[in-house]
Amino acid sequence: MKKRLLWLIFLFPLFSRAQVSNTGFIDTGGGEHIGKITIGAYMDLYYGHYTRRTGGTGSVPFMVSSNRNNELNLNLAHLDVRYRTENLRARFVPGFGTYMNSNHGPEPQTLAFVVEASAGIRLSKKKDIWLDGGVIGSPYTNENPVSKEHLMYTRSLAAENVPYYQTGLRLAVPVGKKMHAYLYGLNGWQQLQDQNQFKSFGTQLEWNINDNNLLNWDTYMGDERSAARPLDRMRWLTDLYWIGKAGNWDFTSSVYAGLQQRRTPAPDSTQPNPGTTLFTQHLWYSANFITRWHISPKWAVSARAEYFHDPDHVMQTPAGVPATGYKTGSGSACISFQPADHVLYRMEYRHFYSPDLLYLTSNGASHTADWFTCSVAVWF
Repeated sequence: MKKRLLWLIFLFPLFSRAQVSNTGFIDTGGGEHIGKITIGAYMDLYYGHYTRRTGGTGSVPFMVSSNRNNELNLNLAHLDVRYRTENLRARFVPGFGTYMNSNHGPEPQTLAFVVEASAGIRLSKKKDIWLDGGVIGSPYTNENPVSKEHLMYTRSLAAENVPYYQTGLRLAVPVGKKMHAYLYGLNGWQQLQDQNQFKSFGTQLEWNINDNNLLNWDTYMGDERSAARPLDRMRWLTDLYWIGKAGNWDFTSSVYAGLQQRRTPAPDSTQPNPGTTLFTQHLWYSANFITRWHISPKWAVSARAEYFHDPDHVMQTPAGVPATGYKTGSGSACISFQPADHVLYRMEYRHFYSPDLLYLTSNGASHTADWFTCSVAVWF
């Protein structure tokens, strides 16, 4: 009898957790329901210590989320107001914190405080076909801005270098019982206010294989020229990620590759047709694997291995980056403690390694850097 009781305690997480969900988007199931309206809130406080120089910015280089160094700060606090009827839905999520400062800073005035703001209409009485418009969540990679929904506390290198938000239209169409297809028409790559008047397009295919496994494939295509990057032209991205669980273990893995087309600064007079405009192609890619083990209903440990390769400064611009580009990997370990349903404490250690001298020191630069973070998240 005692042995059976011990096994039940140890295996409790196995029987208590629901099916996997797509963590590429902010959760839509929580909050307090008041008729047709649901109201939720979330707050993520953190302290971080980075062992290398920040280049005078006070922020951990190349990172957007929880990136302030040697200070207690607010990563993200947001309200989540949702309205839903049979044929209409709307969502408004204003946000504040260092994540918003780093990620939404280029957006003008009040738009910089918008995480999501969308409205949708159901197009079919018989099928769950929806058309949503506004500031909508980004499907790219398996991590969204809300840390509590992920296996690690800090975001992966992959997630820090794709759009977290986008403005435009999204058409959602069910394809059978386990698959959904989405088509996106967008202003551009992480843009609330269009920078060049050219529109971009994206696709998403989400497959709930079974209760324990989800596979998601995304694509992106758009002209990315702007005043800040006048030579950029077409950008393509393909992104594939898996979310799964087995017993006390959770898993996720993301792989993507992008191609950026750029115009040469001037026609090459050595070419047979010197008036011809030349273009170059620049590849970048990333891959990661993350796992979490539930030691008990309250305690869990996580680990991540990842690599990011951007030799031609597509995602990371030349300022502060060697001429050989941004190429780095990291290994991370995280401890999570959830004493109550709506509170989560975390401590994480992250070690970066680059084949180049990427990380600034008082004497120049180093191949390595370390980043320690601790956090508490509360929500309802």
